[in-house]
Amino acid sequence: MNINKKFKIPDLNINGKFSSSSKIVLKDKLRSIHKEIDKYFKNDSSKNLHSMRIAFRRFRYVLEIYSECYESNLFKKILSRIKYMQDLIGKGRDLDVLELKVKDTEKMIKKKIPKYFYEQINKEKIETKQTIKMELINFIIDREINKLIKR
Repeated sequence: MNINKKFKIPDLNINGKFSSSSKIVLKDKLRSIHKEIDKYFKNDSSKNLHSMRIAFRRFRYVLEIYSECYESNLFKKILSRIKYMQDLIGKGRDLDVLELKVKDTEKMIKKKIPKYFYEQINKEKIETKQTIKMELINFIIDREINKLIKR
């Protein structure tokens, strides 16, 4: 794949002003988040969780670049919301990685790890996935975030 095509943002005029590009670029990154959210709701696999985490991270980086284009309180609220989502999704990802590490350790030491340990990880994964899904719904309908791209 051509690297320029991969990162091309539709409707972005490279000769336009910095502040006017903010809405276009953030809208594009938000569209990517929504696409990953849809995938996650269809299949809450660790792969889809990881992809969604990356989409949130990319949105945050772009948001930080355009920080001067937005009113300070609005920027702080949205950045805080994005950081919260990243932390929550990161917790889910950490549990996936922990489970894999425990399985690898079990193989390495050639001893069974108590079933209780796996049950605890699974219980926390289920709870975290439910929280992530609720917060994703809240994110999608968040007025502040939607206001950001409608200005």
